[in-house]
Amino acid sequence: MERKRPVVGSIAIALGAAALLLAIAHFWGGPFTQQPPTEKTVAEKAVAIRDATVAALKGEEYTPAAEVAKRSRWDLDQLARLATGVMAGAAIILAVVSLAMHEPLRVAAGGVILGGAALAFQFVIIAIAAVFMAILIGAVLGELGFD
Repeated sequence: MERKRPVVGSIAIALGAAALLLAIAHFWGGPFTQQPPTEKTVAEKAVAIRDATVAALKGEEYTPAAEVAKRSRWDLDQLARLATGVMAGAAIILAVVSLAMHEPLRVAAGGVILGGAALAFQFVIIAIAAVFMAILIGAVLGELGFD
């Protein structure tokens, strides 16, 4: 009896591996687009926090103009993050399909592990960056007398 090749599971592994490689390449090689200096970003966030607080105290709704303008632009970094997430999700879904088709467990597990690792890598990096940014903004607001 001829053994059936695990085609769906192999595609899941390939997509998961590509997603993980893209996440690592984006982390080590990125950002791919010009980013504003950290000082400017922190200053803008501190001003936005102040303005949002004042608006909330007055009972007004606050929508910064910079956020509205930023929503419509896509850059290479956003595309890399989106592509990583889509490929990782597709790898996990195809690995589940592979299991449903009774392909070998090792192949399906490889797709899940690689896709999950790509997603986890992105989330961990974003979480660490958010914590550092919060600490930095808190320090700046403390120096400005908002403590």
